Amino acid sequence: MLSGRLELDESTIRLKKFQVKSHGRGTRWMPPDITTDYAVRLLAQGYICLPLRTGGKHLDLEAMGYDPLHLHTRRKDLKELAFCSVAFQLSQKPPTREDIERWFCNFTGNVGILGGFSNLLILDFDNAAAYQGWQGRHGEIARRTPMAKSPKGFHVYLRTREPMVSSSLHFGMRRIGHVKALGGYVVGSPSVLKDGSSYGWLENQSPFDVEPQPIDSLASLALRPVTPLKHYYDRMLNRGFFERQ
Repeated sequence: MLSGRLELDESTIRLKKFQVKSHGRGTRWMPPDITTDYAVRLLAQGYICLPLRTGGKHLDLEAMGYDPLHLHTRRKDLKELAFCSVAFQLSQKPPTREDIERWFCNFTGNVGILGGFSNLLILDFDNAAAYQGWQGRHGEIARRTPMAKSPKGFHVYLRTREPMVSSSLHFGMRRIGHVKALGGYVVGSPSVLKDGSSYGWLENQSPFDVEPQPIDSLASLALRPVTPLKHYYDRMLNRGFFERQ
């Protein structure tokens, strides 16, 4: 995992140690050491790990037994359909321990963590400044829930009382990241990208240390999936609702 410290407000966030070897002038990319045991242990904690392609953020559909049609055609719409569909399906019909062991046996790629399973929600802040602006008002919950450092921002893991759909993340009028819930996933620790940047759990805030804090809604954290103007406009036009059949 990552080594170093990042100053945010008056507190210092300590990151669990991660080794990246140097070579010549730059940093040599090293694949993460993701074991089957790690993925199985996370499953026992209520998290579903997903195999991602080596050095990247995309689902490794072949490792999960799917035909990666988007790789054959290079079509972005097929990729988005496949990733969203697979993520939603797995949140409703989760993989077994045997599935996880098969996916990660001798695996050398990265690892993703599925949103939406058991109402898991991940706040994916684009950068440290965006997180800092929100954390200034909600530091208490941020300190008591699993959290990871991404290459540029932070991932905050929570559980909602009702199912939620993946969306954008807005704080006031600004878009500050994404919400990963049903139909989505985040790149998880200890993944390493090809540029050498990596993901790591914060010290004492991994899923093995603390449970995701429950929340009623994004609004309870002063967050929204859309800007307030669009939210009110959609309500006026009754968009986004349907009658029960």
